[in-house]
Amino acid sequence: RGYDFTKVVSWFAERADLIILLFDAHKLDISDELKGAIDVLKGHEDKIRCILNKADQINRQQLMRVYGALLWSLGKTMSSPEVVRVYVGSFWQEPLNTLENSELFEAEEKDLMKDLAVLPRQSAVRKINELVKRIRKVKTLAHILGYLKSQMPSLMGKEKKQQKLINDLPNVFRSVMKKYNLAPGDFPDITGFSAKLREVKFAELHSLSEKQMAQLDEVLNKDIPSLMEELPSERDSPETLRAKMGTASAGSASVPLPKSAAKFGKKPEAHESNPFGYSQEDTDHYWALQDSADRLVGSFESLGPEGGFLSTQKARDVLVKTGLGRDELRQIWNLSDMDRDGYFDFHEYVVAMFLCDAVVQKGRPIPSELPTSVVPPAKRHLFDKKG
Repeated sequence: RGYDFTKVVSWFAERADLIILLFDAHKLDISDELKGAIDVLKGHEDKIRCILNKADQINRQQLMRVYGALLWSLGKTMSSPEVVRVYVGSFWQEPLNTLENSELFEAEEKDLMKDLAVLPRQSAVRKINELVKRIRKVKTLAHILGYLKSQMPSLMGKEKKQQKLINDLPNVFRSVMKKYNLAPGDFPDITGFSAKLREVKFAELHSLSEKQMAQLDEVLNKDIPSLMEELPSERDSPETLRAKMGTASAGSASVPLPKSAAKFGKKPEAHESNPFGYSQEDTDHYWALQDSADRLVGSFESLGPEGGFLSTQKARDVLVKTGLGRDELRQIWNLSDMDRDGYFDFHEYVVAMFLCDAVVQKGRPIPSELPTSVVPPAKRHLFDKKG
């Protein structure tokens, strides 16, 4: 490389809201270069998440050993007292190589999507916290310099007094801390600060401005709390989230959906038909409910999904409003909740609405099992497993 890799990593780490370290389960190895990169991430441990990818290429017993080895290696490399979060799965659009751990992979994927969903709020909170830290340090520095200025004689012996104050800086810090009730963590490092003070003439410093201190207090006590109230909470509706965070129009998704909610191929229009037929790959990626999905995006958002998922209660309430009986709703739930997690992701919601509409509007019976074309392509492996 023609550049310093660790310096580049450090530069991006300071500006990133989330840092993801990607490891391959079938060839786990932490190189010296990666160790160096992890070293420069110190101080950003709260941003770090790890992904153990391609975990479908090994069996369950091997996965346990690889997972443990990864945590042990990271524990030696990272100084954080907390165990780093490692998401396990196969994060691409292709079918799983083995279905042995498919339920675990789906649960891990949902956790990762939820982690990403709250990222905008976490990012905003982190920036506000940094602003608060800077304001508190500015206040502390202003009080220190104001105190030093107030201790200087008006006429003679200024240089001698300044040297005495610098040599007695620990006691100066204690006096300022006690007088203004400041936190010890807001004070600068004594060694570095004393070296900088030697380059300054205390007699030329400005006196402490009570007006400016009051303005800083107002920012901390009024403006910051008001700003925090503007941030979205987990209970906010999608419309409220967009209004608060300034995101896109009402037609866009408010939270990231799992990969199972990505668009799949629509059936070609007549003018797009291929006179030579379609490949098995085209058929595998065709979803009969894609048009319905396009229409239902807005209604799904209006229900306030969390991390791209409707809770059991919210999903239940939606089904009850259709007016169908308890037995019918039980059958529709069993067909729609394909991964049996008690939640509805976007595609499961679309399937449930399709079944309800078929019964209520068209009088069709509820099928004993879903046709393959109705099952979202990313969930068809669940039915292959059952078969």
